Amino acid sequence: MNENFDMTAADGGADKSGLLYRLHAGVKIAATFVYIVTVMSFDRHAVGRLTPFLLYPAAIGALGAVPVSASVRRLLPALPFCVFAGVSNLLFERETAFVINGVAVAYGALSCLSLIFRAVLCVEALILLTATTPVYAVTALLRRSGLPSFLPMLFEMTCRYIGVLAAEARSLRVAYALRGGNQRGVDLRHIGGFIGSLFLRSVARAQNIGNALKLRGYEDALSSPAKTTPKPAPAAFAIRGAAASTAFLCAVCFSCAIFRFIDVPLLIGNLWYGLFR
Repeated sequence: MNENFDMTAADGGADKSGLLYRLHAGVKIAATFVYIVTVMSFDRHAVGRLTPFLLYPAAIGALGAVPVSASVRRLLPALPFCVFAGVSNLLFERETAFVINGVAVAYGALSCLSLIFRAVLCVEALILLTATTPVYAVTALLRRSGLPSFLPMLFEMTCRYIGVLAAEARSLRVAYALRGGNQRGVDLRHIGGFIGSLFLRSVARAQNIGNALKLRGYEDALSSPAKTTPKPAPAAFAIRGAAASTAFLCAVCFSCAIFRFIDVPLLIGNLWYGLFR
């Protein structure tokens, strides 16, 4: 496991020696799409049937050498929104679904848990996709898809320099804390000025970055894609990479189909009960 793993790096933080790094970016995007669609296709009260889908983030994290702490750290900001959306179901679905040891469990509790669980699974899948896929591979795929050139460029610049924006925000936060008695957070009265200062500093930094890119011929590279297209890999590596990508996509699709149409937790429970009763 890579201790210096950086999920905000320009190459997506991917482990270049890992299997997932060599897979085609389009295959990884398709696999993530299939996974998310399958997870979201369950009934809103399904909780137990979602548990087998934990295997996907566990397997991707292991194959991509993504530390659990790094992925959880990226997941935490999304959790309050998931919880807030799920808690509202407790107010609208109060009918009893079942009773456990005399405690009634409402349908609202099931839908709340299911919504939070599904949101965590989908967000984690997207986090692992960005962590194991280099940015340039995604932008190359977007350029080959026929999109206007400014859209892949906008995506690439956002991914590459979101860390710069975060660093500017942290710098402003430290300056504000030093001038405000080291208070926690930004006072509501000053939030407008804080955002305005961040915007102005971001514009100034963006202009500097844009000038540096122009001096290095970035616009010429966009107008002539042949200069930026990497050399094709040897035939043997290409064949092996295509076979691995196809096997990966088939494995994900097959697993999602099995977990979607077969109640695996119930099947395992019945087997366990039949063996040890």
